[in-house]
Amino acid sequence: MRRALFSLFLLLFLAGCAHRAEVRTAAELAGGRIGVLTSFAHGPALQAAFPDAELRHYEDLPSMCLALRGRKIDAIVCPEAGLEALLSGNPAFAELSMPLIRDSVAVAFQPSGTALAGQFNEFLHLIREDGRLAEMDANWFGPDAPRTFYHGHATGGAPLRVGIEVGQSGLTVMEEGEETGFEPELMRRFADHLGRPVHFVEMTGTGMIPALVSGRVDALIDAITPTADRRRSVLFSEPYYRSRLHLVVRAPESEAVHSHQTLGSALRHNLVEDGRYLLILKGLWYTLIIMLCSLLLGSLLGAALCWMLLYGSPVLRRLAHGYCDLIESIPIVVLLLFMFYVVFAATPVAAVIVAIITYSLHFAAGACESFHNGLESVPHGQYEAAQALGFTEWGGLRHVILPQAARQILLLFKGKSVALIENTSIVGFIAIQDLTKVTDIIRTQTYNSLIPLLVVGLLYFLLAKLIAWGVDTLGDYLLKK
Repeated sequence: MRRALFSLFLLLFLAGCAHRAEVRTAAELAGGRIGVLTSFAHGPALQAAFPDAELRHYEDLPSMCLALRGRKIDAIVCPEAGLEALLSGNPAFAELSMPLIRDSVAVAFQPSGTALAGQFNEFLHLIREDGRLAEMDANWFGPDAPRTFYHGHATGGAPLRVGIEVGQSGLTVMEEGEETGFEPELMRRFADHLGRPVHFVEMTGTGMIPALVSGRVDALIDAITPTADRRRSVLFSEPYYRSRLHLVVRAPESEAVHSHQTLGSALRHNLVEDGRYLLILKGLWYTLIIMLCSLLLGSLLGAALCWMLLYGSPVLRRLAHGYCDLIESIPIVVLLLFMFYVVFAATPVAAVIVAIITYSLHFAAGACESFHNGLESVPHGQYEAAQALGFTEWGGLRHVILPQAARQILLLFKGKSVALIENTSIVGFIAIQDLTKVTDIIRTQTYNSLIPLLVVGLLYFLLAKLIAWGVDTLGDYLLKK
């Protein structure tokens, strides 16, 4: 029996290590694995073109590139606009000769945004007729394109809020901390046409439609294909860009161009060029603000809940128990999305404030558990001894019970605090450029995952150690008093 299990394990291991030969023609993709973005709208058409292939979905282009390099997939689907940047950033990749489906993309507006969509269509007709759209195309695409940045001129009126995602299609990139490319220029020109400034809201593809429907943004521009299913939820403009989708595969070893980077050049490329370290500093600032504010507010709310559990009326105790059970049973990402897209959907409350409120509510349940379990660890006889010594209820808690419970409380509290830091890594779902989100932005620019992830992982490690040290220092101070 053991020999059979060992043989089975060995076969599975060898199957996992084995890989297909490099794909050189479309016919060789039969039965292969093709990587596509989750937001990809042409899954059925692609599956029809390659009926025996397996489609594997990824959230971003760098993750697909990493999977292709590691032979987890045999090809990836890339928009024509981003093909040149993808191949130049990955010398070991090659374009498959057969272009895929013809694609057209449009701007998405709120279902009630008929007037704004109509204004955009009029503007689109105007710049097509006077040649500005063709000038934009020549400015951004092609090997000799100048890629000149366009600055908006309008300053008055309500900002035009535009949801955008950097780096997924090649139509939008980030340079020196600012959105640029074909799509940002198009919306800046449209905002100038309206006499309004434009405000770009960087977000993930999965959060775009909820943000639009809830009124967080006025429009979305992210190489969105206006399919029939999508038209049921949002309003689309006329197409502003048409291209083809291409397949990218690993180049044969004999044809691959190998690029060797020293550690110094890799750090410079990923952190220094185009001011990318400024993005990391910005992400660190947002992470620190959310973390520290949530720790403070959540601790105060947790102490109030603990008081309700220990000294409140039966109704208050049930409310506190119910709150802690409910909050700790809901994944933090679900709670964050619910607060942003439902509770605060129709309000002007900033995403950072929503995140602080959400994490404070979530951390309060953990803090309450830490306080309550720590106090419960003190033998009941100590409470009676405090009363016998003449202490009031508060005095006995402060001078007798808390000093004995402090070590247990702080041990539990430290674990909850470190977990809070880890949980803040998902705030990119509601368009906050925290440490994790800026890592995704840098990866879409450089097609390098190692350096950004190492740097941001190190920063999270240092933050966790800093919080743990702070809690330990506080504990030492309180225990000496």
